[in-house]
Amino acid sequence: MISANSATPFQMPPSKNYSVLQQCTRCLKIQSASSRRHLSSTESFPRPPPPPSSKYAHLPTRRLVSLYGQDAPHFLQGLITSNIPSSSTTSGHYSAFLNASGRVLYDVFIYPTTHSKKYKNVVSGLDSDDPGFLIEVDANEAENLAKHLKRFKLRAKVGIRVLEEEEWGVWSTWSDRNDFEGSDIWCLDNRAPGMGYRVVASRKEPPQSGEATLVSYELRRMMMGVAEGQGEILKELALPQESNIDYMGGIDFRKGCYVGQELTIRTHHTGVVRKRILPVVIFDAGERSRLADYETWPLPPRGANISRVDKKGRSAGKWLAGVGNFGLALCRLEVMTDAVLTTEGNTWSPEHEFKVACESEEGGQSEEFRIEANIPDWHKERAKAQSSHRGDGGKAMYG
Repeated sequence: MISANSATPFQMPPSKNYSVLQQCTRCLKIQSASSRRHLSSTESFPRPPPPPSSKYAHLPTRRLVSLYGQDAPHFLQGLITSNIPSSSTTSGHYSAFLNASGRVLYDVFIYPTTHSKKYKNVVSGLDSDDPGFLIEVDANEAENLAKHLKRFKLRAKVGIRVLEEEEWGVWSTWSDRNDFEGSDIWCLDNRAPGMGYRVVASRKEPPQSGEATLVSYELRRMMMGVAEGQGEILKELALPQESNIDYMGGIDFRKGCYVGQELTIRTHHTGVVRKRILPVVIFDAGERSRLADYETWPLPPRGANISRVDKKGRSAGKWLAGVGNFGLALCRLEVMTDAVLTTEGNTWSPEHEFKVACESEEGGQSEEFRIEANIPDWHKERAKAQSSHRGDGGKAMYG
């Protein structure tokens, strides 16, 4: 079962002026690192504005791979963790590619393009009668994904092409799609409640005004506990359930054979996932308010070890990425949270403190900070739904 984490939850600052987050990361620094060190344990972190509540942002961290041809649906069906919908479906969905051992290669969005005359008129080489898809992937992995697809092509009648960044782009909008009138390639981003929509549009016809920065999007995403890209969902290392791809709707457990299915299905039916990516907050020792502080903190390097302050031994988790003092980490649930997964019990206590080492801004000796994890409410809701689907009577509800 899962109980509410009895530690002080993350506190969000009041929603006021959003203009500060239209600046670059360097400009987001609220005060210098030296002045932050002088805060006493009774003082609060400064309260800068939260990410914009109703905006959209272009995502240069994502690229598009075009897959087209009469065999495209059947070809893609055998490679991803979700089902390819019927030919009448026009909206996209979230999914993932795994390797043969069930580790994540790429987290992706799949967009049907068969219905889009605008897309076919712009992109050359497409037969108007053939089905097609755009695959949104980490920008640093687009070429690798294309190579991965070509490995499985064999005699399949499909074409594969990485679109140039100047051709088509991806936007996230967390209000509505009105700013993208005329774009018919989109999907509801249901990875977490309130994530909004993903829209694919020509870079030659971008929205005219009101665009937020990438920093705004990243902050908002991390606060919700949503990992994205292979800088956070580590390629060939991360398991889909540990990366919350199951909770984010990227796995259809009723689906037939696909690459990496065996371990994924076995893990699902055992009902126990001991580690998951969770939102975390960094703070100074003695500072208990856990306020969101968007200044440029000295962040831990990717993979930095998280451990108990007063105990040596087994790692409690690994740092993945962050902005300001917010971030994502792969956490051992029964060590860093009050989640109960098995009859062995939970070792977490409200008195336990955890630490992580951060890189010094001056390039000297690394600094050590406290770190705390939080289980989002939507994790708990989707864990209950999974438990009901398995019919395990609520056992191992966070697995």
